Amino acid sequence: MKINYSVIFTIPLLMVMFLDPMYLELISGDNENTLGAILNVLVKLNTGVAFLYSVYRFKTMSPFMRFVFVLVTIYLFGMILESYYKYSSFLIYPHVFQRLLLFYFVFFIYTFYKNNDYLQLRHIINIILIGFVLNIVLIHPEALSIASFTNHERGVNASTMYMIVIPFLYFASKYLFEGGAYNLMMSFLVVFAIIFFQHRTIWVCMTGIMAVYVYLVKFKASKPVNFGKLIPIAFVMVVLGIVSSAFLFSTHPEIITKIQENFSDIENASEQGTGGWRYNQFLSYLPFIQDNFLMGMRFEGFELPIQFYRDDIDAPVFEDGNGHHFHSFYVDVLFYIGFVGMAMFMMMQIYAVKKGFTRKSLDEKQIVILAFITSGFVYGISYILPFFFYAFLGLALAYMEQQPETHSFILESARRRKKKLQSLRSTKTSSNHTVTSY
Repeated sequence: MKINYSVIFTIPLLMVMFLDPMYLELISGDNENTLGAILNVLVKLNTGVAFLYSVYRFKTMSPFMRFVFVLVTIYLFGMILESYYKYSSFLIYPHVFQRLLLFYFVFFIYTFYKNNDYLQLRHIINIILIGFVLNIVLIHPEALSIASFTNHERGVNASTMYMIVIPFLYFASKYLFEGGAYNLMMSFLVVFAIIFFQHRTIWVCMTGIMAVYVYLVKFKASKPVNFGKLIPIAFVMVVLGIVSSAFLFSTHPEIITKIQENFSDIENASEQGTGGWRYNQFLSYLPFIQDNFLMGMRFEGFELPIQFYRDDIDAPVFEDGNGHHFHSFYVDVLFYIGFVGMAMFMMMQIYAVKKGFTRKSLDEKQIVILAFITSGFVYGISYILPFFFYAFLGLALAYMEQQPETHSFILESARRRKKKLQSLRSTKTSSNHTVTSY
């Protein structure tokens, strides 16, 4: 049996990816309490590993990343001392500390994969797709219906659909650089899933990602790509789409109405739909953010009574005593750890993007990861950035800091090993045939 040992290099990335509800629901089912309990244990375990590994690998960081790491760690220990001084407990509210501890996922993945380019992205893509299919089939089969679509019962978590964007970029790149009907078919299937499950924020992110991706492929790709070969395929897909849509819409006209409503919600995000809900939540907490803009409210923020009320029953949206649950990364971070906390994270994200856009050339894997992390600027407006985003940001930082000559050497070494293995298998096969003939 042939064993591909490169799968081992996916383990650090998977440690963070498996914190997504897509995977945890396979264990907990629809039980939110069980899922929450499992998540709490795994987050604490993973952040502990991430912190210790990052400290151990501190010397491998670039000067800039060392600087950010020191800033984050100083802030963390400052909060620990504050917690002990005020509450006689080093970690009084884990919910607040988590806002800062998640940054160590970035350092963990960054230090592990820096100058260690043995990760094969196809393994990650396969695990994402397997998890997605199992989650739909086993946990949310009801989501696969026209009624679910028209009633806006998404069934699938927003962070899960955000993760599905990565396979789309992967298959699109494979088709552009290598061709193949399978790659084209898979990219269209993923796009269909993204559209069907109706997370409008993901639609907006996809638009931005595609603009960035096309730019990177056109101006930064290490080998030329002929965009012209997409024209005949696109034409065929448009024709097939029109024909199939005409049939589908004629039998289910409510689909057109639902799509129109979705685009209307996007156009009027601050007035209707979930966008209006998020906007009202932001207004409820804006005075507290303004009064504590620099360092955030931290532990006092956790203790603050819920400020966001439901109009229909004049009651808080969330229960007091459990912290505040925001539908925006920016609001969440600014509220709890302030502009300083936001700046530390943005320094890493902007640094990765800048490094990527100023490089002379990028390979397929670098383009996919870089295009994806740029979408975090948009996704964070509507949702909390998922755990796996921090991991892929760390991966992007590792790739963007990689020296071109080092990257080329590693790739060439991998090709040589693959060629040698193929040669050995060929020799072994020939030897077996010879023995058989005797």
